[in-house]
Amino acid sequence: MDNRTKGILSLIASTASFSLMGVMVKMTGGKIPLMEQVFFRNFVMLFIAAYWVKKSGSLYFGHKGNRHLLLFRSMFGFMGVVTTFYATNNLYLGDAQSLLKLAPFAVTILAVVFLKEHITKVRILALIFAFVGALIIINPQFNSEIFPSLVALSAAFFAGSAYVLVSYISRKSNKESGMTIIFIFSFLSCIFSLPFMLMNFVIPTPLQLFQLLMIGVFAAMGQYFVTTAYGFTDASAISIFDYVGVIISTILGRLVFGESLKQTSYIGMAIIILSGLISYYDVMHIKKNVSLK
Repeated sequence: MDNRTKGILSLIASTASFSLMGVMVKMTGGKIPLMEQVFFRNFVMLFIAAYWVKKSGSLYFGHKGNRHLLLFRSMFGFMGVVTTFYATNNLYLGDAQSLLKLAPFAVTILAVVFLKEHITKVRILALIFAFVGALIIINPQFNSEIFPSLVALSAAFFAGSAYVLVSYISRKSNKESGMTIIFIFSFLSCIFSLPFMLMNFVIPTPLQLFQLLMIGVFAAMGQYFVTTAYGFTDASAISIFDYVGVIISTILGRLVFGESLKQTSYIGMAIIILSGLISYYDVMHIKKNVSLK
């Protein structure tokens, strides 16, 4: 199995884990404050990552030359978590995940600009179509749904920035292990969210506590697989498989919450998924031509 295939499978496992995390976030939404959700997500993940860092013999805080990059990755990741949780709590699960799935396009753009990865005209057109799909999902009417939709778009940018940094850090000569990256991200996120959580702390019921813990478990699984995925190959080459989460989240939204999405939401999702597939086939076509030369 080559590294690209490993990256694809890891990314699919990641998006499934994050979709399940989204269900737990929505179940506790409105009952548990946002920052308390964020803190529990990272607190559970911190202990899981710390165990694996120690077991693998990796550095807890990475190599000295990488620490500024690890800090930026953690900051973008933290803002991505906060905006993702807000969007998940305030939009239909399918709508939220569809907008959040613009992250692969942010990854592609940022990877081209900062990592000098190649992009074709076909993928540029795919990006434009994906943006059109996002506008169809948002359906701007200047009502209360506009703000959480825009928050979801910003979450996609923050996530894309974090993933590009993961790809860069994981493939440097003095690269960091995936668990080191996750540990630092979790550690700093706990510090960032703790003061806000204490200001508005709500004692969870036993069921809510279980759901909060599962947010952390699914987040740890998602972070492990996504960090592993972007460490295998070019970020722009595999990011498109994050779109599996659109389908998973929509199914979970209907099964768990009985959500009935607007017809325009399905159209927007279809356009985004189709754009992603076009981008993926373009990548595969380039890889095939290169291998034949």
